[in-house]
Amino acid sequence: MSAPSWVSLDELRRQPALGLLVLDGQHWLLPQADIRSLEPLLDINPTRRAPGSIGALAFAGAWWPVYGLSGELELLQELPGTRRVCLLLDNGADRFGLVCDRVETLAPPPRLFPVPHCMADAASPLRALALLAAGVGAVTDTECLAARLAALVEHADDD
Repeated sequence: MSAPSWVSLDELRRQPALGLLVLDGQHWLLPQADIRSLEPLLDINPTRRAPGSIGALAFAGAWWPVYGLSGELELLQELPGTRRVCLLLDNGADRFGLVCDRVETLAPPPRLFPVPHCMADAASPLRALALLAAGVGAVTDTECLAARLAALVEHADDD
């Protein structure tokens, strides 16, 4: 996965649509342009594993590693029964799948707010906040998620 060069709040605000991912009831938003496909969980091959992944999915002539993350973006050893769909993400540098409870498109996107100073952390995948009907959503992008996954896998190898 590539070295991060975070998307700015202004770039996120210019997105014509955001994808809403629900993970354990937590709402995560990212640019819709990074979403390549939604695939059924049955198509995940559990024998083709990259480190930290739950398997891989064949798509566009390649195997895409698929990860299970909690609502707090921690690696899951086992998927909760609420997971229904595999979201394939591709930003041109990073390609991987995330198993989600639910995915939908928000177009036009909700208004985005900067992360409060007390929550700001350069290592965090949190880039902005969004006010949703269901509460506050956390805004990220594929590159931030890829960096988070790389750090989690590296840390898991240290254990």
